[in-house]
Amino acid sequence: MTKGLYIHVPFCKTICYYCDFCHIGYNEQIVDKWLIALASQLNNTDIEDIDSIYIGGGTPNCLNNEQLETLFKLLEPYSKNVKEYTIEINAESMNDEKYHLLKKYNINRISIGLESTDDKMLKLLNRKSSFVDIKNCINSFIDVGINNISIDLMYSLPNQTLKDFMYDIDLVLTLPIKHISIYALTIEENTVFGRKGIKSQDDDIEADMYLQAIDKFEQAGFKQYEISNYAKEGYQSIHNLHYWHFDDFYGIGPGASGKIDYYLYDNTRNVKEYIQNPQSKDIMPFADKDEEMFEHIMMNLRLVEGIDIIKFNERYNIDIIAKYKKVIDDLLSKNLLSIEGNFLKCTKQGLPLLNSILTQFMD
Repeated sequence: MTKGLYIHVPFCKTICYYCDFCHIGYNEQIVDKWLIALASQLNNTDIEDIDSIYIGGGTPNCLNNEQLETLFKLLEPYSKNVKEYTIEINAESMNDEKYHLLKKYNINRISIGLESTDDKMLKLLNRKSSFVDIKNCINSFIDVGINNISIDLMYSLPNQTLKDFMYDIDLVLTLPIKHISIYALTIEENTVFGRKGIKSQDDDIEADMYLQAIDKFEQAGFKQYEISNYAKEGYQSIHNLHYWHFDDFYGIGPGASGKIDYYLYDNTRNVKEYIQNPQSKDIMPFADKDEEMFEHIMMNLRLVEGIDIIKFNERYNIDIIAKYKKVIDDLLSKNLLSIEGNFLKCTKQGLPLLNSILTQFMD
């Protein structure tokens, strides 16, 4: 059963210097054509049984008021019974009408790109909203009755110290929010940072930032439930949990990905090509059961709860502990994995080393 629907809006008014997502500069005429293509892809996709919609980007709210309402109307047939309806926004692209539009069309969860509370760092990242702007934006959402708000925060930024990041967290914890996502800066070669040779922090500093963030968030009532995500009780992201539980989901829009049954797919990242052929996608069937199981393990181990051993064994008609015995025994002995009840999970020490742990499952 397919659980979630992801919509990718590839447009931005400005481009962040670290961004490697599918994006182009906002152009009103191109957005209008993109909306027609999006409608076509939606109409040619058999969408049913979803309980979440996530509109990501790009900057979805950089669309003008009329375009944003057109998007919401296209999604209205699918949104009536969803439990969680999220949109990513940048504060500088909001206006009074957009707050009311989001409420009108039953968006009930907001993900705001904050990245840093330091205005000098925001300028370095080419972010246009100050911390004050973010606070005002959050208050405006609460005023219209939308209070399930998540913020994104980055760490391991250029020249950022551990003290700087802890100060960021202290300020973030003053906000009336329900969810926090943190991401280490990754430099991709085709970004502005990549071309300029900008560097993130070394691995030891990055690991200290990550581990101390966990402690600070949990002391403030934000429980870690995934390697990068923390939530107040009852506010875990339903949509993102579908990814990590290895559920099926639809991906609509250029650069969006999806998973249906025994294959993954990526829509074309070329916006012009998408507008000409909204059905253009790269379909990637799993080569065999071993590849599918590895993908499942890779997603589940991101979760603090880990892999549900009983469900995994039933799904693949296999004993996961027996199949990966040598790897699991080694990781248990190093206190990087643990078995608690019916769950195989990363320890607190293991989560920051997830990539190296997964490599061992590939061998």
